Amino acid sequence: MDLIFHNGRVWTGCPAAPWASAVAVSGSRIAAVGGGELLERAEEHTRVIDLGGLPLLPGLGDSHLHLAETGRGMELADLSPAASPAEMGTILRAFIRERQIPPGRLVLGWGWNQDRFPSRRMPTLRELDAMAPENPLVLTRVCQHIAAANSAAMALGGIGAATPDPEGGEIGRDETGRPDGIFRENAMELLPQTDTGPVTQEDLARWLKNAMAKAASLGLTAVHTDDLCAVPGLSWREVLEVYRRLAQEDALPVRVVEQCLFPSAAELEEFFALGYRPGWTVGNFSVGPLKIVSDGSLGARTALLTRPYADDPAAGTGMPTIPQEEMEAQVLAAHRHGMGAVIHAIGDGAVDRALDAIRRAREAFPEIRETPCHGIVHCQITRPDQLRRIRELGVQVLAQPVFLEYDLHMADLRVGEELGKTSYAWRTLAESGVPLSAGSDSPIESMDPFGNLYCAVTRRDYRGEPAGGWHPWERLTLEQALTAATAGVAFAAGHREGGRIAPGLPADFTAADRDIFALPPESLLHTAAAITVVGGRIVHRRTTE
Repeated sequence: MDLIFHNGRVWTGCPAAPWASAVAVSGSRIAAVGGGELLERAEEHTRVIDLGGLPLLPGLGDSHLHLAETGRGMELADLSPAASPAEMGTILRAFIRERQIPPGRLVLGWGWNQDRFPSRRMPTLRELDAMAPENPLVLTRVCQHIAAANSAAMALGGIGAATPDPEGGEIGRDETGRPDGIFRENAMELLPQTDTGPVTQEDLARWLKNAMAKAASLGLTAVHTDDLCAVPGLSWREVLEVYRRLAQEDALPVRVVEQCLFPSAAELEEFFALGYRPGWTVGNFSVGPLKIVSDGSLGARTALLTRPYADDPAAGTGMPTIPQEEMEAQVLAAHRHGMGAVIHAIGDGAVDRALDAIRRAREAFPEIRETPCHGIVHCQITRPDQLRRIRELGVQVLAQPVFLEYDLHMADLRVGEELGKTSYAWRTLAESGVPLSAGSDSPIESMDPFGNLYCAVTRRDYRGEPAGGWHPWERLTLEQALTAATAGVAFAAGHREGGRIAPGLPADFTAADRDIFALPPESLLHTAAAITVVGGRIVHRRTTE
């Protein structure tokens, strides 16, 4: 044996035998699960770790995030603490001073949220121009579906009153028709994207390494990421090449599943023509499903609803970000090649469109019996009929319980209390047999899996509000939440038996620093990963003073 954990509270995730106290590892696989008798298998070279009674879990995972954007965001101005446009300016000016950014150089920031401002309104162009008068600014909202730009940045991008709205996007305008500095959805692509010239593959490699190191330190052993078309200036082929190189260099400390987003069905077909398929693997990197973005975000009021926004009818029903015909063509192409499609759909209108595309792909190829498992990412605003349809179509849901930390304060306002009551319906989905996985959408939210578990089991924000939980009938049990973060993430990668602690399975574990099974749910907010193991290799071990 190469590694033995003992004297722990081992939650296996196996319903027939959920508990053990020891696990033995040989190479990259689990060799045995049991009790103290496993210590008898120790050899001279065996590493033996006493857990001291603390939990050992199947490796926690994240079924949807953005590694490249997470790593890149670690180098940008963090505007998330800002409680007003004035505080955004204070943060930006300090960032410019600390980084010694010269006048005229583009400054990028992200993470602001107007719902945290006293006025709950978007920053005005006058406010944006006052934040850092000597520098162009492009500041992405926390949801990544809206960006704010000052006049200098719009001039740098050649954007003026005559610039038309792109398909699937909108340029905010004042009463004279001039851009007001707010760019929604695909209109964000008009803005300058880099601050130091073209992004290189070395930049991307650095961002990925930093983000993966962070993931491992938080206890994550596997992440599903959407990166192919998320790096300004790099093609999806170049992004894949960076991942291939890092995997060959054994520089991926966690397992990475790529959710493959393409601008068109034609480029997806080119991807297949080059020999890529779901499950194509190099080291810890593998190709996963097709990814499609079909609408915006609830916070930005760009998520596609079937009725106008309750708190701002003038905003209409949101907006689709891809024509229905193109979405259906991509799902059809993926299905024909045995590739699942996971579709970003937040509003109930977008969920309808996603389910229609999945149904039509299956009807077009009824001879494909081994149907790829399609899914909906986010799946936030839902009606009862849609929850039934998801179950009947056999669609998986890649949810983000951590979204509730913010969304529970505004979801009912955005969509109305009646529709809110049947939304973020994780328990209904889980108990109806829908495959459910947990993700963070980092950098939208923290990829800390324990915070995600907290929101899933309490439906409260980090301050503990509301006391009984928002729509508490949809709270997950701790076991259900852990299953979504382990076996659910493995299922989303096509591994239907993974995400458990059982002989023969990959030796992926997360050891928690406190007994989350014995402590109240609030303890999850203070829980950290003591040890992270991927393929039998310890990739993180927290040091103690």
